[in-house]
Order: sequence, then structure tokens, then C-alpha cells
Amino acid sequence: MTQKNKAASLELINEVQQFLYREARHHDNEEFREWLDMLTEDIHYWMPYRYQRYRKNEKEPSIYDTAYYNDDMECLVKRIMRTETGTCWSEDPATRSAHVITNIEVELTDNPDEFTVYSLTTVHRNINEDEEHTMIGHRTDLIRRVNGELKLAKRKIILDQNIFKNKSLNVYL
Repeated sequence: MTQKNKAASLELINEVQQFLYREARHHDNEEFREWLDMLTEDIHYWMPYRYQRYRKNEKEPSIYDTAYYNDDMECLVKRIMRTETGTCWSEDPATRSAHVITNIEVELTDNPDEFTVYSLTTVHRNINEDEEHTMIGHRTDLIRRVNGELKLAKRKIILDQNIFKNKSLNVYL
């Protein structure tokens, strides 16, 4: 039996859940530097644009297609630095957000220090006085244990919405 076919322990599942909940709290509290510490140096944070397509078209998005996010660590650091300048028009006043993470599944991989994690995320976002947006996404993560700590190495987010009505995207799903 390969590592992939083995069930994740309840201890590991709990550890991964707590990791994802802590990540959501950092987002909601605008603790973006703390969030960066939860990522590996080789992070790939990817949210491809969702195209409406017929069922018979089985083409999956690739990193070369249009994406809302297709970022490495350098890009994510630049995004956060921009927010910290105080001159980011879409963040003054600050966005208020609430992340809900559910349906967490942990799969072992052939590498004992890496885990494939599936989850759903709902992000409620309030901007200014009267703008509200809710985004729902299906996430596939690669979480890696580095020096005993869990870190996010890859994230792919597929939004349920085909048409994105937000004026800006300054939240991480």
C-alpha cells in the first residue's frame, strides 16, 4: 500500500484544520506578515479565471491562462507591501472580511512531509459603508512540514462565480 492510499491520522487532520483556521484569522485581522510566515519560500498561490464551458470540454485551466492570482512569494510580498503603504485606494477604509473554511479533507502523498488538502472557503467581504461581496471557492492545497511546522506550498482556488463583480481583489481566499 502506497502512502497515498493510507488514511491521514486524526491528529494530522486536526493539525491541518488548526493551521487553516489560523490562516483565516490572520487574513481577517489583516495580519499579512504573519500569514507570509505560514508560506514556503517556493509558494505558488493560484486562482485561475473561471471560464464557462460545456461539460464535454474537459480542459483544465493552466498557469498560462488568465488568473486573478498566479503569484510566487515575491509577488505576494509586493501585494502586501502595497497595502501597507497607506496609498492603496481600495484599502482606505480597510476591507472587513470573514473567512469560513469547511469540508477539510487531508490526503497523504508519497512524500511523508507533504499533504494534499481539499477545502471550501467562503469569504464575506464588506467595503466602505454599503458594498458587500461573498466569494465561494474550492481549494486544493499542498501543505508541507518544514522544520516541524506546517507551511502552505501551493494553493489552487476555483471560484464558483463566473463573473467577478468586485471592484478590487485585495483578499486572499
